Amino acid sequence: MVEKFALKEILLLILGSLSTYLIWRVQYQKEKIKNIENAVSEKKYKLYSELVYIIIDAMHGDKVEKKLTDKELVERILFIKRDMFLYANDEMFKKFVEWCLETSNNPNKTAHFKTYYELMKLARKDMGQINTKITLDEFMLFLIQNKAEYQKFKQQNNW
Repeated sequence: MVEKFALKEILLLILGSLSTYLIWRVQYQKEKIKNIENAVSEKKYKLYSELVYIIIDAMHGDKVEKKLTDKELVERILFIKRDMFLYANDEMFKKFVEWCLETSNNPNKTAHFKTYYELMKLARKDMGQINTKITLDEFMLFLIQNKAEYQKFKQQNNW
């Protein structure tokens, strides 16, 4: 009888230790996954922020006497491309490629704004603003910051 009792205690000790180890291992894996997700989210934030900054800097840099040179613009776009490939989802990646092609191959220098707007909506969705309802007009007013200038822009570009 003592042997059965000792065997049960040993089995309970082994099972208890194994259970404790498995619980610790699951928690460790969850924490590891969470850390990876946070790192990717931080990289996406920097990437998507740079997408916004680049267009604002290009459009309004002269207002604060920091006009972007062509070299700076190319360097920043290359930085975005590198991270876009690694961190963006497929839809975002494809829209970025579409925008890049439009900016380089389109004689209408303003047509790319519509694709850029779609790119920004995708970035907002990817960063948690799933139900974003920002319209093209609202986005362009955000960029241009002048209703009269935007109306003039729309007329000049047949929007």
